[in-house]
Amino acid sequence: MEETFQIFNHFAWGFWPGIFVVFSVGFFVGFLASFLGLGGGFIYTPFFHSFFHLTAVQAVAVSLAQMPISALSGLYVYFKNDKIRWKQGFLLLITSIPSAQYSALAFGRFEDTALGKQLYYGIPLSEFVYLFVFTIFVGLLAIYNLFTAFNKRKLYYKSLSLENQNHVVKQESAQTATDSKTNTTSVSHGASEFHFTKQSIFVVLLAGVFFGLFSSLFGVGGGFLAVPLFIYYFRMSPVEAVATSFLGIFLTSFGTTVQFLILGKLHWELALIGSFGGIFGARIGSLKAVKAKPYTILFVTSFFQFLVVTWYLVMKLPKF
Repeated sequence: MEETFQIFNHFAWGFWPGIFVVFSVGFFVGFLASFLGLGGGFIYTPFFHSFFHLTAVQAVAVSLAQMPISALSGLYVYFKNDKIRWKQGFLLLITSIPSAQYSALAFGRFEDTALGKQLYYGIPLSEFVYLFVFTIFVGLLAIYNLFTAFNKRKLYYKSLSLENQNHVVKQESAQTATDSKTNTTSVSHGASEFHFTKQSIFVVLLAGVFFGLFSSLFGVGGGFLAVPLFIYYFRMSPVEAVATSFLGIFLTSFGTTVQFLILGKLHWELALIGSFGGIFGARIGSLKAVKAKPYTILFVTSFFQFLVVTWYLVMKLPKF
């Protein structure tokens, strides 16, 4: 087995601890990915980049390769609970899939060019550009999601207070059951009545371009962009936005994984072990997301985005 999975010998604690850690990280990433709708690459990519010393392209390739399998596990739960908004999801894919394919090809080839290999602050230029852009990108999104989460929390409790004031005492017991489902039902009626306009079609198609771009460049699945778009532009509930984003993550990451495999950038052994853990994590994460309060998903997203940014700032940037 060690001959086939030699990459695990590069782990600092040895072969079998490497297997266990990758499986555990896969479980954790699968849980967060299906709970947040973000693909999990914001943890996976830095992890393989730091602990297995993969190049930026290789880390992104492994991150994307574990997404299709774990995504299927989460999508099944969302499908059973009718949380996927198919029209918006498939419209997003029209531009996200070609964008992801093109950027994966360009990103993979740039690493092997003379310019990409040129040392800058002691590391190849391709690595430096990736670290710099990734850190800024995730940091800005973390700040944005944090402020948004506070606003949603305030609105949630304000609406809860108004509901309690407008109901008589004899209706309180029935309202308690309704309140527990507020996060999953409050916006779904609006989503079912959604009608496309020229403006909304253009917005989704444009977002699809960046969805695919960020997916193949950072291995983040594109949910960083899609989830806020679905929540604030299409007025979906957070869990519906996550479920619809997950549909795009599954199809986009599958095509991009094939592209990286053709380019010879994919360590499939890491992706395979991570995927096994991700299957179980994604199932649990999607079950939790269905029952989560509207603002919880955004708070958790922001926390882990800040965590990843701090990791890169502390562990990577001081070495330049």
